[in-house]
Amino acid sequence: MTIRVLLSSKHKVVTEGIAAVLRTHHDMDLVGISDNPERTPDLCEQTQPDVVLVGIQSSAAQDKELIRQLAHAPTPRNIVAYSGEADRNSIIEVLDAGAKAYVSTTSSIDELMSAIRAAAAGRVYLCQAAAGEMMETVRQSRAGQATVRSHLGSREEQVLRLIADGYSSKEIARNLLIAPSTVEVHRRNIMRKVGLHKVADLTRYAIRNQMVSL
Repeated sequence: MTIRVLLSSKHKVVTEGIAAVLRTHHDMDLVGISDNPERTPDLCEQTQPDVVLVGIQSSAAQDKELIRQLAHAPTPRNIVAYSGEADRNSIIEVLDAGAKAYVSTTSSIDELMSAIRAAAAGRVYLCQAAAGEMMETVRQSRAGQATVRSHLGSREEQVLRLIADGYSSKEIARNLLIAPSTVEVHRRNIMRKVGLHKVADLTRYAIRNQMVSL
């Protein structure tokens, strides 16, 4: 199946380089390029991409607002954000805005392609640099700091990991050899314990607490 990709970036040199690479991948179809964030939502409506690849600057509120607008549109878009920054706060802000994947511009092209494929499948992806930054933050804050995660049972943690990886309740049930109704009970308990009620919010929670295999 071909992945329809829309590329949105203000930096033309980077845009042209990424566009050239996308055209060499037979499983990807570059359906549009936007160098104006204000035009990107309209272009999405015209081209109906599976993934929107958005170039951002961590300090630019406009870039995060574009991600938020696309991710929460009537037809939500799967978004891969790429940036020269890979610090913890930037990563979390972009994921909070609604991006499925985050890639540093220092990453390899292979990582960028993997991020696009993961986002198209509805799964979360962090490049090695971003994943390393998040893991280092967890190591530094681990000593003695209890989190809500400690209130989750082992089966609830397993279910949360699979939810964050994009699995449906039926798929989780098959994976864990339990009934779908049991998965729903675990899902409700997880939402109650962590105080979150959307899959996207649960996914970001799992990433923050190092519960997803990146």
